Order: sequence, then structure tokens, then C-alpha cells
Amino acid sequence: MKNKFILGFASLFTVAVIAACGAGDDETTGDGGNDDGDGDLPVYTVATDTNYVPFEFLNTETEEMEGFDIDLINEIAERVGFEIDLEVVEFDGIVTGMGTGRYDIGIAGMTITDERAENFDFSDPYYDAGLILAVREDEEEIQSIDDVDGRPVATRASTTSEDYLLENTEAEISTFPDIVNAYQDLIAGRVDAVIYDVPNVLYYIETEALGEMKTAGELLTGEKYGIAFPQDSELTEQVNEALAEMRDDGTYGDIYEEWFGQRPDDE
Repeated sequence: MKNKFILGFASLFTVAVIAACGAGDDETTGDGGNDDGDGDLPVYTVATDTNYVPFEFLNTETEEMEGFDIDLINEIAERVGFEIDLEVVEFDGIVTGMGTGRYDIGIAGMTITDERAENFDFSDPYYDAGLILAVREDEEEIQSIDDVDGRPVATRASTTSEDYLLENTEAEISTFPDIVNAYQDLIAGRVDAVIYDVPNVLYYIETEALGEMKTAGELLTGEKYGIAFPQDSELTEQVNEALAEMRDDGTYGDIYEEWFGQRPDDE
């Protein structure tokens, strides 16, 4: 892993992140763009999450957003030919905002689902993910998702993790706007398990849990992340073309390796 990833991740979990407010009265909606950039390129409002490591997080040393998603959308913007007005908001605000056309683009480790696709459009998938259960290191009774019924389980609000718990378990569910609070509740013994996206769970266990957490059971779902757009946005096709070019010329693999320490499996 790159040093900036480790430092950024550690800073994220030790320093509070102050998220920027929403788009407010910004006139940039749908895919109209504006010409407020340094040149003649259109400027599009891109909504991203506050702290979904390693996809997007605040580097507290530079006060800049960094991560796989950030590098990816910057490369796409350069290839398609637009500038970015980055809005940092809570994940559920992105989902809502995309449905209302508040933002031109949303990139936040967002799982492509049929329900979301009814309200806004997605790019072609750009990352394969899934859900995993995490428990305390000394936990022996919870061996899989089948063992959480009747137990307190935490996750992040308005995510596919919450949907999974509601649809597949009888757990006592608690949700947080920030997944770090769920991890902290688990370590403190206030909940018995956490369910969330695999890359974030594994990296938290590796860098922050200090031997106090482990995964339990198998990968629960197969999910794909997509970049979100208002319905019928002209940007969707252009972004898909840029993604395909990046895969073909190795740029996608370079960015992937920067943040995950290895090339994608399909390269």
C-alpha cells in the first residue's frame, strides 16, 4: 500500500471530518454544467462521500479529498473534458440528491441496485465488491450471518448493508451516518457484530482495530459499484467510453494498484 493511503486512513479515524455542505443554491443540476472554470470547459457538481476509505476520505494534512474514487473521477474528467466542483456530503444525501437531480455526478463506492436505478442512472460497473460480517476477535458464538438473529448488529445508514440486514435477518439493527462509529461500538461491546463493504472492513481490521476485530463467515453478496448520474444524462455514455479507454490502456489498473496494492484480477 502507498504511504499516503495508510497515513490518510489513520488520520481519518483519529481526527473528525468536517464535511462540506450540500449543493445549496448551485445552479449546476442535471448535466447542464456551467462555465465558471478556469477555461472553457463545463463544470459539473460531483457529489462524494465524507469517509469511505479507500475510495474517498479527507487527508487531514493537505485538507484535500483523496482516494480511489477521487483519482478515478479526476482522470475521467480530464478525458471527457470537464471540470469538477466537488461536494462532500453524507452517503444518504448523495443517494437522495442524485434522485432529485441535485448533482451532476455521484461517486461514492455506490452499489448498483434496481431500486436506485429507478431514480437515477449508473455508469458501467467500475469495482466488484460485497458485504462481510465483522465481530470482536474473542467472539466464538457468531460464526456466520446465521448467528446474528436477536443480537445487536450495526452498519451504516442508507446502505445495501442495512437493506441486507432488514431483508435477511432478525437482528437488532442500529445504524450510523459514519461506519467508524459502528466499528467503535463493536470494539466497545455495545453491539455484537458489524456488516459492511469488504474493502472498508478489511482495511479497518488491518490498520485500526489493533487485533480487536475479525471477519466471520463468507462473503455475503456480490456487488458492483457504479458512478451515478441523473436520468438520461448525456454524461453517462461519455464516462463509460472513458472508463473503457482507461481499462484498455492500463490507467484504470494503475489507479487500482495505487490504492489496493495490486492490479485488478481481470488484468
